Amino acid sequence: MFNPEQWEAVLQLEDKDLASLPSSEDERHEYKSSATNDADLGDKLARAASAFWNSGGGLFVAGVNGSGRPDGGVSLYVGRQSRRDWIDQVIAQVTPRSKFAVKCIEDGGSGMGISVHKAVIAIGFPASDVGPHMAPDNRYYIRAGAHTLPASHFIVEAIRTRRGLLTPMLSHIVRRKPEGGGVLQVGILALNDAPALNVEVNLTPVPEWFNGLQSKLPLIVPVISRDAPFYFDFHVLTMGQAPRPAFQVQLRFGDLAGRQHSATLAVDVDTQMGPSLGTANELKELERAVGKIADAINRRK
Repeated sequence: MFNPEQWEAVLQLEDKDLASLPSSEDERHEYKSSATNDADLGDKLARAASAFWNSGGGLFVAGVNGSGRPDGGVSLYVGRQSRRDWIDQVIAQVTPRSKFAVKCIEDGGSGMGISVHKAVIAIGFPASDVGPHMAPDNRYYIRAGAHTLPASHFIVEAIRTRRGLLTPMLSHIVRRKPEGGGVLQVGILALNDAPALNVEVNLTPVPEWFNGLQSKLPLIVPVISRDAPFYFDFHVLTMGQAPRPAFQVQLRFGDLAGRQHSATLAVDVDTQMGPSLGTANELKELERAVGKIADAINRRK
């Protein structure tokens, strides 16, 4: 039933959908009975979060029997605290925390066996790119078939190494060149730990004000990573200039696993920097230049 790539679909579940749960636990589904006390439930939930994030995702369901059928449901409150807030606090103890989706499924008249003022709690976990994830007991867990088990040191290191084989995530910024001179730059930055290799950078359409760099496109950058962002000059600000049209930066790049990827970044200079950005500095520079001319004229008198 559960697809880690569509983990947010959990939010659309209704009581009638519980009939389609697998009839037994497996590597993607873990069930907890309504009779489980809150202390044990919190401990099992934290371990399951660690295991599912470390093992490609899964669905944790509380308020059902071992066959995935509702057996009354769990209370919507833990003392005076809502069950939803309680779940957030439990999962927040897993480090680092990643994404999850929670649905409290109450009785909708389908006769699934959910008691009044109670619910079946479904929590979906996608695969995580920031593992390994450690549970509050300072141990790392994985999913092994229908069981949540402590991970060996080798598996923890393998999960950590897997970060390097992630798909690189690239984005951009527009900035004024730190060295000054009214030059604008586009910077291409890596948002995760995976480096992008042999990055081909092209512009569509090529802006008319691209200062003659059209013949140098596409640019080829050997590597872009968190430690090695890439910046290139593309425009010189002028006084009273017209609005600068938007353009796209088209990227093609490889990763450490030899896979090829592409991305398109929308660059709108006036929106991302502000049409008047740099004007104050330009006026100061102009004032200094005029002052120097006035001083030179006065010295000749």
